[in-house]
Amino acid sequence: MAYIGNKPPVVSNLITDIKIGEDDETKIDFADANTINFHANNSKEMVLVENALTPGTSDGIALGTTSLMWSDLFLASGAVMNFDDGDVTLTHSANTLTVAGGTLATAALTSSTITASGIIKTDDATNATSTTDGSLQTDGGLSVVLDAVFGDDVFLLSDSAVLNMGADNDVTLTHDGTTGVTIAANPITLDSGADIVLDADGADIVFKDAGTTYGSATNSSGNLIIKSGTTTALTFDGANVTSSGNVTLADDKTVTLGEAGKVDFGDSDPDDNEATGIIISFTAQETLAIGDVVYMHTDGKVKKADMNAASTMPAIGICTSAASADAAVDVMVQGVMHDSSAFPTFGTVGADVFVSSSGDITATAPSGSGDTVQKIGVAIHADKVYFNFNTTEVLLA
Repeated sequence: MAYIGNKPPVVSNLITDIKIGEDDETKIDFADANTINFHANNSKEMVLVENALTPGTSDGIALGTTSLMWSDLFLASGAVMNFDDGDVTLTHSANTLTVAGGTLATAALTSSTITASGIIKTDDATNATSTTDGSLQTDGGLSVVLDAVFGDDVFLLSDSAVLNMGADNDVTLTHDGTTGVTIAANPITLDSGADIVLDADGADIVFKDAGTTYGSATNSSGNLIIKSGTTTALTFDGANVTSSGNVTLADDKTVTLGEAGKVDFGDSDPDDNEATGIIISFTAQETLAIGDVVYMHTDGKVKKADMNAASTMPAIGICTSAASADAAVDVMVQGVMHDSSAFPTFGTVGADVFVSSSGDITATAPSGSGDTVQKIGVAIHADKVYFNFNTTEVLLA
């Protein structure tokens, strides 16, 4: 048979209510207008109508089986997959799949970006012991806009981990690579409704400024040791306080002793060239040496006392430091002094001590005409004297 153009002619056989199939149970039925029904095993399995291919009944047919599966599925841009009449939908937009109406549960999900309008939840209860074994894992960073709540421990595994706070990261907690942490903040405020405990576990509590140590607190057998720099300044033993250096009161300040309180100088046997007692700082009117007995000059400065010159008496104290003219000099007005070079040898313990000439002391009372007799102390050793400079004096005729 010959055809024009070697193609058979188009033949249209349009017949109403046509059915094609093996039998009445398995067929393609065109009986309904604008509808094609597909039957198998005496059941309407699939219906093709304008713009829709549907199962014969809701939830009545599967697309593939466990052993016979389709290959690829191609959907147009903006396609929507509806589950249970829109209870949950999966909607496509440019480079995005949006799940709405429910929860996306998956064992593994790979995407450049996952955006959820609701809650992302995992029911897996695997505990995290590293960066690769927890229920929620990421190979990159984690960005959270609002608060983050953790029900248990938080591990920062890097040996140089930093916990940053503030919009400019101006507060940090930094791990030092071993067992320490550095807090950087300005200021740091500790505000507690109960005790604040500093436990150095046998080490010191160190105070620094710009990295330089200026003090510390140390435990020594239960006693508190306060150091200034690296030098012990104060030792607390129960209610007792020992100062390793001078204690200076500011102007107009007072030391108040309670009932039965006392000032205890402690050492009545100071080392050579040392003194224990009440010491006042004055200005020297001339060059003075340790052990010089002085009086108050009319210019308000101290000068050597002399029993032979009434104008240089009475003596008010004895120098415990040397000084040049117009320099500060320490003068003891009451206490014990030990000076083997400046003092004469006192043969009798308990002997009275008097002002001598040119700032010296003597165990012999002055007796010459015009001499001034002023008892200033008592010898407690061959070269130690207890001084008590009252201003009582006797001028010999």
